[in-house]
Order: sequence, then C-alpha cells, then structure tokens
Amino acid sequence: MSETPDASDEFIARYTTFMLAVWNDAETERRLLADPRAEALAAGLPVQPNATVALDRRESDGLFTREKLIDDWTADPRRHVLHVPAAPMIDLGELDDRQLDLIAGGVADVNVVIVACVVAV
Repeated sequence: MSETPDASDEFIARYTTFMLAVWNDAETERRLLADPRAEALAAGLPVQPNATVALDRRESDGLFTREKLIDDWTADPRRHVLHVPAAPMIDLGELDDRQLDLIAGGVADVNVVIVACVVAV
C-alpha cells in the first residue's frame, strides 16, 4: 500500500471497527451481506471508483496480518477483498468495555487487537 503509515493505521482501525460492528450488530451484518461495497464505503474504507468489494466470510487458518488485509484490499484496483469471518475467534462478551473502546478507537493495544480483531500487527 503506497500510503503513509498513518493512512495504513487509519485503514486498519476502520477495518477492525467495521469487523466488530458486523459481529455485534445483526442489521450491519445483513447490510454487509446485501451490499458489501455500500457497507465498506459507509465504514469509511477507501473503495476505488467502479471497484467491486468481494466479501470473504471464511474462518482464517491463523491471524490476519496488517499486510494481508492491506494487500488483499489494494492488490487489484478493480476488486477489493474484504475479510470479515462469519464469527469472531473469541467471544466478544469476554472483553470489558475498556478493551472494546480501545479497539473501536483504533488504539494500538497489540494484545487486544490481535485477539479480538484477528489482526496481527
């Protein structure tokens, strides 16, 4: 991704916040399934003009790295791949409000981000 580190950080923060929203809200998930492109745009993800958003709901064999999420999003300017597994790898109910706030705010608390959002930094 040929952007500044801050832009990458912002992308990952929006991406992980969007994952949490999908996992925590049935209406957000319904809209995502109906129109992944529109939901990606609504989440503030940088969708290229005329590009499609391919939704990948498969469970990952391991952790998603920042590079994997960014590379899959940017590899083809006509097709962005959006990884949102059907379910989180842990019960989000196990996280306290402070941990959820850290994730939603995009703060780089590595242990929380890796576990809750399946994103390794």
